[in-house]
Amino acid sequence: MSVHSNKMIVGLGEVLWDIYREKRYVGGAPANVALHASYLGEQGVIASRIGNDGLGSELARTIASKGLSTDYLQIDKKKGTGTVVIRLDVRGVPSFICNEDVAFDYLEYTPDFGELAEKADAVVFGTLAQRSDKSRKTILTFLEKCSGLRVMDVNARTAGRRFEEILKNALPFVDILKVSEDEIRLMMRVLHHEGEKLTTFADWLIDHYQFKFIALTRGERDSVVFVKNDHFVVPSYPIKPIDTTGAGDAFTAGLLVHYLRGKTPPQAQEFASKMAAFVCMHRGATPTLTESAVESFISSTIESDSE
Repeated sequence: MSVHSNKMIVGLGEVLWDIYREKRYVGGAPANVALHASYLGEQGVIASRIGNDGLGSELARTIASKGLSTDYLQIDKKKGTGTVVIRLDVRGVPSFICNEDVAFDYLEYTPDFGELAEKADAVVFGTLAQRSDKSRKTILTFLEKCSGLRVMDVNARTAGRRFEEILKNALPFVDILKVSEDEIRLMMRVLHHEGEKLTTFADWLIDHYQFKFIALTRGERDSVVFVKNDHFVVPSYPIKPIDTTGAGDAFTAGLLVHYLRGKTPPQAQEFASKMAAFVCMHRGATPTLTESAVESFISSTIESDSE
């Protein structure tokens, strides 16, 4: 019988507060993935930068209370902790206002980060922290030194006008790409593949950048995993979401954890879809969960839907 060894999954980039009208929650896409990985029994690590302020202290305490190390949370003495103000519409779909020029815009590539890059089994990063030259350089250096899987979760909304620049600099370091439908269409435009079939573009990306696979999420419809010359579609679960914030991050975490455990990309995709549905039924991007809780929730959802 094989013994499962914990995989170290690093969320590199932004950690911040998601601020709702009534409460705030730990947020930031890479941090969300690291938290979910920890809930699923792996070693989630958040590598980011917070302010030397009350929000930063509270953020560090909250992360520690969830069982994650704070060893890789740099403290910035000049810049404040990042925040995002979130408002939900009647369908649970969020709108965001993200503050700028904050601590995570000034990530430094320290010896600690260098050691982390060498021992990580996987690193997940996005686009928000790459809006600044300082953090983008640090992230790219980390990716270059990392011997584990490198997963890019694309978010065009947070990249702003620098999306094309961020994309072209980061893609050569990526092993697994996770995108939404709007983002892959934008990628087709900035990489000069507009008008191509989606499968043709995905095959080109995999071949050109030597990706292991691409995961495309399409909201309440389905998800698609593209491997070389093939693709797999998994329908989304029929739920009435409370809050879709962080659903994509939950999908990424479920996908990555199961892939690292030896599942095939489409097998990992099946669990990732369950993770996303579970998170959508809770307020905040990282509700406390276990793998069995996710499976039980999905089983009850399927049963009630069939009645």
